[in-house]
Amino acid sequence: MSKKEEDFVENLNSTRDISSEFAVAEKIIRTSAKGRKYLDITLTDRTGQIDGRMFPPDVEAVHDTINLGRVCSVIGRISEFPQGSGKYNMVINIIDELKEDEYHLEDFVMTSENNSDDLITEIVSAIKDVNDVHLKTLLKAFFCDKNFTKQFYNAPAAIVHHHNYMGGLLDHTVEVLKICRTMCKIFPDLNQDLLFCGVLLHDIGKIKTYTYGTGPIGFSEDGELLDHVYISCEMVKERMIRLKTPEELSNQILHMILSHHGYISYGWGSSVDPKTPEALTLHHADNTDAKVKEAFQRL
Repeated sequence: MSKKEEDFVENLNSTRDISSEFAVAEKIIRTSAKGRKYLDITLTDRTGQIDGRMFPPDVEAVHDTINLGRVCSVIGRISEFPQGSGKYNMVINIIDELKEDEYHLEDFVMTSENNSDDLITEIVSAIKDVNDVHLKTLLKAFFCDKNFTKQFYNAPAAIVHHHNYMGGLLDHTVEVLKICRTMCKIFPDLNQDLLFCGVLLHDIGKIKTYTYGTGPIGFSEDGELLDHVYISCEMVKERMIRLKTPEELSNQILHMILSHHGYISYGWGSSVDPKTPEALTLHHADNTDAKVKEAFQRL
């Protein structure tokens, strides 16, 4: 059955009871300030996401019964928290996984609202602006590959937090590209060719990290075991070996991918600290876009 219009996330803006269907994007066991364990569950549908909290007697047992990426029947109560903030979340009383014939898939697949042709034009323009023959050849090896671009232009950039919808990876990449174009104007000593190449390739592993298109976004087996940073590096390294990209350029590109989540001490997934101006620029552009987009998605 289809969700009722008033039960879509974008319409959950008043205090009331609710019984509806949502996809589970994230589940975390947390501890309250008073020492009580509870479940923090991110619920989604095609219009957005909402934070849910559940306080079962056996938190670990319930946590283990909830499967990420699955659609569930959820019974609970919508409330404004903090009071007067205009932000709403849900206290969950019951959550039960549904069978595929018990919901409409279209209710749970979020897609980009942007014009993909315009964004693809931005990608093509950036590649044309790259003068270094080795970097241009590397970029064309990916973006002239129809199988790759079909996946890249449709993939999400995440399961939760930011750009977690079909076409999100394209949106995110072009937004980071625009930030980096501005940074090159402010800091003309930046190596624009190197930076643009890093921007366009830093997240390409996400086409293999997530399952999408046939249901709510979830992790693939590769995504669960390897993560997108490693997968991106392996994809780029394999192409550079085949193209005989000079080692110095190869190391610069791989360094940008490995460090784009920032300093290791942040705990965000980088395996090396960003050590070049281009790597630092990519990291801060990537982080800025992700954080600002997340803030808007949670409004």
